[in-house]
Amino acid sequence: MSDDTNHADTQHTLHPLKKIEIIVRGEKEPFVKDLLDESTVSGYTIHHNVTGRGEHGFHEGRLLFNDRDGLVMFFAVGQEEAIQTIVDGLTPLFEKSSGVMFVSDTQVVRLDKFQQED
Repeated sequence: MSDDTNHADTQHTLHPLKKIEIIVRGEKEPFVKDLLDESTVSGYTIHHNVTGRGEHGFHEGRLLFNDRDGLVMFFAVGQEEAIQTIVDGLTPLFEKSSGVMFVSDTQVVRLDKFQQED
């Protein structure tokens, strides 16, 4: 199978940003949503019913009739200062509750999608 696409004509600028991923129990979802809503990130994504294994064993994704015990994953992309503010806001939560957060470097093509509107 040949690829007739001429990649030399396609130029996309990659813009460096930070990405935060947060996994918490469903009962903590309102806290994290409020923190993200108050931050300067332009938006975020939520994944419900996350399944995985960690320090406290295996967690089922779909718990019938109980969204509060299931795991929820958030991720957002923004400037380093915005992500640091979110990390600082989550620190007290993780001192009292289970959950994890990951911060990593990422790059985006459409920078305008990650800038907060005035």
